[in-house]
Amino acid sequence: MEKEVIAVCGKGGVGKTVFSALLSRTLIDAGIRPLLLIDADPVGGLTAAIGEGPGYSLAGVRDQLIASARRKEAADMANQLEYLLLEALVERDNYSLLAMGHSAEKGCFCPANELLRSSMDHIVSKFSVVLIDAEAGIEQINRDVTHHVTRVICILDGSQRSIDTVLLIAKMVDPVRVSAVANRLTVKDLNQLPEDIELLGSVPENEAIRKFDREGRSLWELPEDNEALRAVRSIALAIGCEG
Repeated sequence: MEKEVIAVCGKGGVGKTVFSALLSRTLIDAGIRPLLLIDADPVGGLTAAIGEGPGYSLAGVRDQLIASARRKEAADMANQLEYLLLEALVERDNYSLLAMGHSAEKGCFCPANELLRSSMDHIVSKFSVVLIDAEAGIEQINRDVTHHVTRVICILDGSQRSIDTVLLIAKMVDPVRVSAVANRLTVKDLNQLPEDIELLGSVPENEAIRKFDREGRSLWELPEDNEALRAVRSIALAIGCEG
C-alpha cells in the first residue's frame, strides 16, 4: 500500500482504542512494514491494549527538556530532542511504538501536543504506515498535530454527538480523507452520514473484547475467528491495507 498516516478519532468512549488495537494487529498480520503506532492519548490506552507496559514517553522527553532549560542548557536542546525521541521510540520486530504519556512537570515549555507534532516531523518519514490513536475530542486536530495525516477514521457509537464530532473534524482537516466506522452497532442503526464521508463498515458488540479488557489482556491475543477482528480486517481491506 502507499504511505499512509491514519488518525483514529472521535468523541470519548466510542471505542477508538479498541479499534486502533485491532487495526494495528491487522496491519501486522498483513505484513505492513515498517509500521509506527502512536499512542497519542496521555492515559496510554493503546499501549495497554496491545500488551505493552508503561515506559519512556513523549511526556518524559518533555520533562527532560524542561529540566535542561532550567539548567540553562538550551543551546544543545535540538540535538537532545532528537536523541530523546529515539529513546522514547519502542522498537519491536513487527512495529514501533511512540506513546504520549503523562507529564510530571508543570509549565508551558514545549506543550505535549506541540512535542508530538515535532516528533512526527522527526520520525514519521521513516515509516510506510503510521497509525495514531488520538485522544478524545478534537484538541489534537485543533492544534494541527495531525498535519501529516493522510486519512482520518472517525469512530461512531450511534449518538448524534459522535456524528457531530465527525462533521466538525471533517471541516477541520479538509481536504484530508475522512471515513467513519460504526462501533458496537450495525450500519442500519446509524443515523445518516453526509455523502462525502465514507462509511467503511461496522464492528459488532463483542463479549470477548469486554472480557479481555476486564482481565487486562492484550487484544492482540484475540482468536483469529473473533467476529470484531474479522470486521476490522474487512475495514482494513476497504482502505487498501492489504500488505
